Amino acid sequence: MPVYKDEERKTWYFRVRYKDIYGRNQQKLKRGFKKQSEAKLAEADFLAGIKNNYSDNVTIDEVFAHNLKHKKLKDKTIRRRTNEYNLHIKPRFGHLKVKDVNTHHVMEFKSDLENNFKSLNSARTVYSNFKILVNHAVKFFGLKVDPSLAVGPIARVRPSINFIKKDDFEKRVGGLSAAVGNKYAELTRLLFYTGLRVGEGFGLTWIDIDLVQMQLHVNKTIDGLTRKPGSTKTAGSVGYVPFPSFIRNMLANIKKESAEFIYGFNEGMYVFGGGSPYHYSHYYKWFKRVFPELRIHDLRHSYAAHLINSGVDIYLVKELMRHDDIKQTANTYGHLYTERKHEAMSVFD
Repeated sequence: MPVYKDEERKTWYFRVRYKDIYGRNQQKLKRGFKKQSEAKLAEADFLAGIKNNYSDNVTIDEVFAHNLKHKKLKDKTIRRRTNEYNLHIKPRFGHLKVKDVNTHHVMEFKSDLENNFKSLNSARTVYSNFKILVNHAVKFFGLKVDPSLAVGPIARVRPSINFIKKDDFEKRVGGLSAAVGNKYAELTRLLFYTGLRVGEGFGLTWIDIDLVQMQLHVNKTIDGLTRKPGSTKTAGSVGYVPFPSFIRNMLANIKKESAEFIYGFNEGMYVFGGGSPYHYSHYYKWFKRVFPELRIHDLRHSYAAHLINSGVDIYLVKELMRHDDIKQTANTYGHLYTERKHEAMSVFD
C-alpha cells in the first residue's frame, strides 16, 4: 500500500486496513515520519507483523483464552489457573491490550502480590501465571517488548513442612475407624506408609497391587472434583512403590471383603471404592475432624520425614517419593538432615 504525505506537518504517514487473527476489521494509522522511506519501512514492518499473527488490539483476556486453548493442560490445572486469573489477574489486566501493559503496571502488580499474600510462594504462583501470558503474547501475538523483564521474579521461599510422627499418627488414625468405619482409616494408613498423593491413592485398582512382591504401581490419579482418572502429576510420578508387610495384610483383607460383598468384583475395580472411587470431599471432611492441623498432603511429608529420621539416604528418598530431580527432594526435605549431619561426625571418633 502507498504511504501518504501530511502537507500540513510536512511529514509522512501510512494507513493500513487489515483483519486481525480474530477476523475483526482493523485499521492502523501511524504518523510523524520525516522521510517517505521511513514510512514505507514502518509499514512493511507492520505488515510482516500481521503475517506473524500480531494483533494491535488483542487483550490479556484474549491471550489467556488463547493460551488455555492451545496448551495441553489437565482439567484440574485449567480450573486452578482460571480461578487465579479471575481473582488476581483479570481485574487488573484483563481489559488491557497487551501492547499497553508496561513495566510500571507489572511492578505494582508484583508489589501488591508480595504485600497481600500470606504466602510468598502463593504470590509467586500467581505472578508466574501472569508471566506465562506475557510469554505467550511474545510467542503468538508478536509482542516485541516484555514489560516484566526489568521487574524480576518473586523470590522462592522454602515451604514449611508439616508432618506427624508415626506414634502420634497410629494413636489418632483409629478415630477415623470409630467415626466412619475402616475404609477411610485404611486409605489414610496407605497414604502415610507409602507417601502416595491422595489422588494416586484414590486411583489405585487391584490390577495395580502386587501382594506377593509387596508393591503397588502408580500410573494415574483421580480428579477430586470430577472423580475421573487422569495422568499423574509428572511423568516421573509413574512407578512402583513398596509397602511394608502389615500394609500387605491390610490390603489382602480389603480385597477379600470386596470379593465377598461387591457383586461382580474384578481386578479392575478401585481398591478404595469398588466400582467408582471414594468422594474426595467426604473423605476430606472426616480426615480434618481427626487431623485438624494437617493437610492430607502432609501424610506424604510425614512419610518422607520418617524415612529421613530413620537414616534413609536422600537419593533413596528421592526414588521412593518419585521426584523428577534430586534438587526437588533436597529443597523440600534437606533441612531435616540437620541432626544427621552431627551424627555423621561420629565416623571420626
